[in-house]
Amino acid sequence: MAIRVRSGGHSYDDVFWAIRGGGGGSWGVVYAWKLRLVPVPDNVTVFSVARTGPAELIAGLMHRWQYVGPSLHDEFYLSTLIPTRSSADGNISMSFTAQILGPKQLAMSVLNQSFPELGLAESELSEVNWLESAVKFAGVSSVASLTNRQPGVGEYAKRKSDYVQDRPVLVDGARGIVHPAGPPYGGAMARIGSTDTPFPRIIQYAVTWNASDMDRSDGHVEWLRSFYAFMASYVSKNPRAAYVNYLDLDLGTNDWMNATGGTFNNGSVGHAASWGERYFFMNFDRLVQAKTN
Repeated sequence: MAIRVRSGGHSYDDVFWAIRGGGGGSWGVVYAWKLRLVPVPDNVTVFSVARTGPAELIAGLMHRWQYVGPSLHDEFYLSTLIPTRSSADGNISMSFTAQILGPKQLAMSVLNQSFPELGLAESELSEVNWLESAVKFAGVSSVASLTNRQPGVGEYAKRKSDYVQDRPVLVDGARGIVHPAGPPYGGAMARIGSTDTPFPRIIQYAVTWNASDMDRSDGHVEWLRSFYAFMASYVSKNPRAAYVNYLDLDLGTNDWMNATGGTFNNGSVGHAASWGERYFFMNFDRLVQAKTN
């Protein structure tokens, strides 16, 4: 995305930089912008497959996926999800969801070579146009449903996030994981420097319940927090990173009580750094400068 920010004939590079990944805050008014679209073929290949087995098998698949997912060609996206429920025999189900900008033959050739443990069959793949693939990823029934802006009624959720950056989760640790959603970062994202945009470069932990289960809300949230604590040994540290679009109030909030006239003093900025640096790492200070200058 290319954006030019001007005021009084001056170009504000820090504000331009902040807009491209500084979170949902206000960085000014954008009157026009240009997007460079990525070309896609007429048809793409998609699949969502489940693999079920004992914890050791699923842990091995997850461990292997951590190496494969981020290293695939730019045309490939392969994410994974492990739901909390296990079967009566103790087996666990793990799902893999993918989109490939190309035909089935390309998907089969690359994935069976790079990830043979998945045991992918051609019958599990579908070729659709790109818009139809968006329907599958959104979990809705039709293309028309993509324009529905009405949120789900009576649905409640808590989300937390982590980054596995320096080393993959070991198999022993993977055995204890029961509900992460793992989008891999690779391809073009791997070529973006950590300071090129505020977004630092996820595991998502999620629990969802409905209105009929409101009496157990506290229990759902506490379960998620305890699982987040369990994962501390396997994820980024100093700081423990988080994804800004999964805002997590457990990490901290703005100190509005001590703000004067809607602005923060230096102490408030220091307070915000305790959680802001978890979202933005070394980019937090530059975001503060962009906001205050």
